Amino acid sequence: MLAAYVANCAVAWFLNGLGAVLPDLEEDIGQRASAYPLLPGAVLLAWGIVITRRHRGAAPSSPHAPLMIGATVGLTASVLVMGITNWWWVSALGGVAAAYTAATLIRMLPATIAMARPDDTELVMVRANAWASMASITAPLAIGAAIAVGFGWLPGMALPIALAAFVVAITARPLPHETAGPSAELDAGAAVPPLATWWREITVLTMCITVEFCFAYFAATYLHDELGMSTAGAAAGAAAWGVGMTIGRFVVSVRPAPRSIVPSVVLIGIGFVLLWGVGEPVAAIVGIGIAGLGAAPLYPTRITALLARFPASPDQGATRGGIASGIALVGAPALMAGLRALTDVRIAYLTVPVLLVLLLVLAKPVPVAARRQPAPV
Repeated sequence: MLAAYVANCAVAWFLNGLGAVLPDLEEDIGQRASAYPLLPGAVLLAWGIVITRRHRGAAPSSPHAPLMIGATVGLTASVLVMGITNWWWVSALGGVAAAYTAATLIRMLPATIAMARPDDTELVMVRANAWASMASITAPLAIGAAIAVGFGWLPGMALPIALAAFVVAITARPLPHETAGPSAELDAGAAVPPLATWWREITVLTMCITVEFCFAYFAATYLHDELGMSTAGAAAGAAAWGVGMTIGRFVVSVRPAPRSIVPSVVLIGIGFVLLWGVGEPVAAIVGIGIAGLGAAPLYPTRITALLARFPASPDQGATRGGIASGIALVGAPALMAGLRALTDVRIAYLTVPVLLVLLLVLAKPVPVAARRQPAPV
């Protein structure tokens, strides 16, 4: 499990560090760098669709441990290529490769956890995401510190990912079903249940991730544009989202996660009211933190619920979870930025209560005994 935890932190470091490196990247290669944060979502979405159309069986395309090692090492190398040159096309190749390796990890890690810990998948998923949330807070701070002391952004981004790759390389082990021998290929019906049995889970997961990115990407913009905070102050205030998310996930990791989505929706709603309705910076920052606290259990519990619909093939369930992440990674910025262009960021933020209402309508409580059974070997 250590390897999966560390690989998950490496992905979080990369995704959340991108925002901090963009100003320097844009100075080096121009405005083309502004597209980099969209690449992981686009790769996840395109790759997930291709995989679901071409591979219907249950067996993974390659053993998980070597794939995890290769992806983390590849992410390190890709980030280095992305940042060591002023030639935009070389940097762009590195950016695409980094997006591909990050997407590989995002897609495979939930399945790895589900296969390794079938009896307590949700608990382990919550813990893994709690540490990833810690990495997401630390990454911008570390990159900012590296820039401030004159090293540039690359050491702050690449060195922790390289360290993660080293830890993964020495700790990753084959999953139990991989050491037991090759598994028989399941027919399509066993590996992929009918859409009618899991459409609700993937829809809810997509909306949960979209809510997360509405805050993660645009909270600082709201504090700056609507409440008049300085750029630095807005960035610091928006960090309350990650703090709330991290605290919430560590709390949930030592006690049973809520079965219903209602507590999360209520807390996010309270946070939204403080952010949107009060009009004071302190109240808004507190609201962002409360919203992060409420959103903390959403991804780990809802990806677990989706995986539970694919008991014979966690890889297939995780691939569809990757599609949900891809839609949210691309769709949330596009939706918020489009509405902001047409109106302003205040009106754009009304996306959040609309999504919360839809979650209340669509989400069902997660059964307490929704334990996955190990895939047949």
